[in-house]
Amino acid sequence: MKKSLISILNRIVLIGIFALISTFSSFANDYDRTITRQEATSDLEVYFQIIDKQHGNPYQYISREAFQQLINEKVELLPEVITFKEFDVMLAELNNKLRCGHTVVSMDVNLIKEATSLSQFFPLPVRVIENNVYVDFEQGNIPHGSELISINGANVAQMLPELLTLTVTDGYSNTKPLREVESKFGYYYFLKYGASSSFDVSFKNPNGQQESIKIDGVAGNTMLANNYFRPVNLSHKRYNQFTHLDAIDSLGTLVLTLNTFQANPDWFYKKVSSRYNENDKEFDFENLVIDLRNNEGGDRRLLSILYQFLTGERLNDPSMTYTRANGIQMKEHLLAINGSTKSDLVVESAETYLRKYFNQEKEDRFEAPLLNWYDEFDSGINWEGEKFEGNIYVMISGKTFSAAADFARILGQMENVVLLGEETGGAHVGRAANMLANYSLPNTSTVLQVPVIYEEFVNVTEDNAGHGTYPDFLVELTYEDLMAKRDAVFTYALNLITQNNSYGSN
Repeated sequence: MKKSLISILNRIVLIGIFALISTFSSFANDYDRTITRQEATSDLEVYFQIIDKQHGNPYQYISREAFQQLINEKVELLPEVITFKEFDVMLAELNNKLRCGHTVVSMDVNLIKEATSLSQFFPLPVRVIENNVYVDFEQGNIPHGSELISINGANVAQMLPELLTLTVTDGYSNTKPLREVESKFGYYYFLKYGASSSFDVSFKNPNGQQESIKIDGVAGNTMLANNYFRPVNLSHKRYNQFTHLDAIDSLGTLVLTLNTFQANPDWFYKKVSSRYNENDKEFDFENLVIDLRNNEGGDRRLLSILYQFLTGERLNDPSMTYTRANGIQMKEHLLAINGSTKSDLVVESAETYLRKYFNQEKEDRFEAPLLNWYDEFDSGINWEGEKFEGNIYVMISGKTFSAAADFARILGQMENVVLLGEETGGAHVGRAANMLANYSLPNTSTVLQVPVIYEEFVNVTEDNAGHGTYPDFLVELTYEDLMAKRDAVFTYALNLITQNNSYGSN
């Protein structure tokens, strides 16, 4: 990685271009760098070898032969020279065909850092409603709720399908790609169409009148921040804190917002148990709303803790698990495993783990015995109070992914749980995840994240094969909701609570 960075810097010095101009080629010389057809072919071959040897189940949705054929077709179409960005876009579109939400390609970290410091990104956060793209921002020059028609001459309606091909999802879920493009629209636009110091935008304002305007680009960091705080209707602090508890006393309802599972288990336990009265052996609320809509997964220990509160039992979700290699492959290209930078100790620890559990060799894989992996994610914290017996309303979306999607699936099997929102982004039947290995391709330094272990859940039916977990009540944002700055799913949950308890309306 360091050697590659030195090589990049040396080439910049040799070429002697440091100044920024208003076109994409100004995006520092790194982005305009080219590799030869031979170098690009080599990176594609290394990409295929890593997927083929290390991925837990790469051919769940496409055959090995079909995927290799796609790669061969890309090689045939390669020009004599190709820029780094063009290669990354091509690889992202190819990677999309695996339909695995944990298999991700991205630019070299140093290039991304360099890019996000420059004011060349489309600045406005958006919402996608019925395949139309609307501005969801109140601090820009285009009114909130305006429909985007074109950007720098590119038709937005035609643009959306192209941007979706750069995303990843488990199986055939349509919701996760849409939410991905929404939350990082400026970034995906940059990948596909390039960057610019300004953007000519044609739009239809909320009154139905078509207008045109030129708006300035913003730094990538500002663009990402704008998108993170995008939804103007979500002004409550529950929407921009990692974990939040707040009560609606008039409805006897506690709202638990989990925007991530990356929280300290001890802190999380204290946070939730603070709502339990030891003397009365009761929680101080009768209804619980759990918001998982922006939760893309993380620490499974939190799932185990929360499940104990809700059921009084330890979480048991057995799965058939296997890996296609019980060692770490292609070590010469390895960067990290589960976020830990590559070292002999990290690799040895990973391989020891794989050999310990995956010791049953069968055809092209190594299987583990039927296991409840939540025993492996034991925080050592055990709930000794009474279980919560009230009604539970779980809000889900396409951004509900990985461990969060697992939890939605598990909770959805309980009789006192109602799922609201849209299909989750994570797979319902099984998916490749758990151990994640990061690789760097030799010529472009493109980073490839590969899930090593495939997990097939036992306590599910095949009804949702190839999709995420579906809600009991499908609730989608409408244009009226957008203009009214209304959280449609949360409003729907509160209406259900109002109908089902004796507290009346809020």
